[in-house]
This record gives sequence, structure tokens and C-alpha cells, in this order.
Amino acid sequence: MRELDPDSGRTRYTDELFEEMTGADLELDGALLLGCSFKNCELNELSLRSAQLAECRFEGCELTMLGLADAVFQSVEFETCRLTGNDFSVLNLGTLGVMMKFVDCDLSFCSFRKMDLTACTFEACLLHGAEFTRCQLAGVSFARSDLGRCVFNTNVLLGADFRGARNYLLSPLDNKVRGLKVELPEAQGLLAALGVELH
Repeated sequence: MRELDPDSGRTRYTDELFEEMTGADLELDGALLLGCSFKNCELNELSLRSAQLAECRFEGCELTMLGLADAVFQSVEFETCRLTGNDFSVLNLGTLGVMMKFVDCDLSFCSFRKMDLTACTFEACLLHGAEFTRCQLAGVSFARSDLGRCVFNTNVLLGADFRGARNYLLSPLDNKVRGLKVELPEAQGLLAALGVELH
């Protein structure tokens, strides 16, 4: 349902299903989206500036190079989506922080600089060349994700879950890693970052 929000004057979509749509079909700048679902949409370069999304789900969508400045994401799920090249660091934290779940998504070359991501999940995702710098990642799951060339610098990774993750190089000197959950042989990436060789 589409209506004008009486409090903010913004366009509000509630429990709307958007299926096989393109960015040309949607004007979501500053919109309120509550309980909406997007399936098989081509939304590359779509502007979500100052939009607020809560309890929304994206499935099988193309979402590269989005305009995300000052958008609020609360309980937003992405499954089998391509989100390459997005700068998530420009999101507005909102009152509850950023709450996102990514499952089987391509997040290559995305930036998450200086973000509190403790309410986020990255499972079975492709994160080639993605950047996590000065992030709060305590308890966050990267299970079964491919982290090739992914940058982890000055992060809090206490209790984070890297089981089944692969191709990561992660320095225990540059990141707080106490309680980090890892598996062999991939855990050798922790030693490789220190210049230690296993034989």
C-alpha cells in the first residue's frame, strides 16, 4: 500500500511486493518502506537517499552502486542479491543502528568503514575486495563466505564466526580477535598475515 505519511510528509509503502521491476519504475528517495519485499528486480544505481527501510527483504535482485547516503536500514534482509561496489558507510545509524542480513550475496568491493555491524550477518557471501576498517564486528558471522582480498584493518572481531569462511588474510596484531571462531585449514590465514609458515 502506498500513501503519504501524515507525520513526515514522505511517501510510505507498507507490505508492498515489488517484483521484476527496474530502477526506472521506482522513486524511493526519502521514502518509508515498511515490511516490503523486492523479488528479481534490476535496481542498479537506484537512489535510496534518506529512505528508511524496516522489515524489508530483497531476493534475487541487482543492487549495485546504490545511492545510500543517510538511508536507515533496520531488519533488512538480502538473499542471492548482487550488491557490488556499494558504500554502506554512508548509511544513517538510526536509533537502533544498522541491522542487515546477507545470505548468498555478492558484496565484492563494498565499503563498511567505521561501522557498527554487530547486528549484521554475512553468510555464504562473496566479499572479494570488500573493506572492513575500524568496524565493530563482535559476534558477527562470516560463515562459509569467500573473503579473497577482503581488507580487515583495526576491527573488533571478538567472538566473530569465520567457520567455513575461506581465502582470508587477517592479522591478529591489527584486529582484536579473542574468541574468533575459525577452522583449519583456512585458519592458516591468521598466521600468514604474521609471516608465519606452516609445514
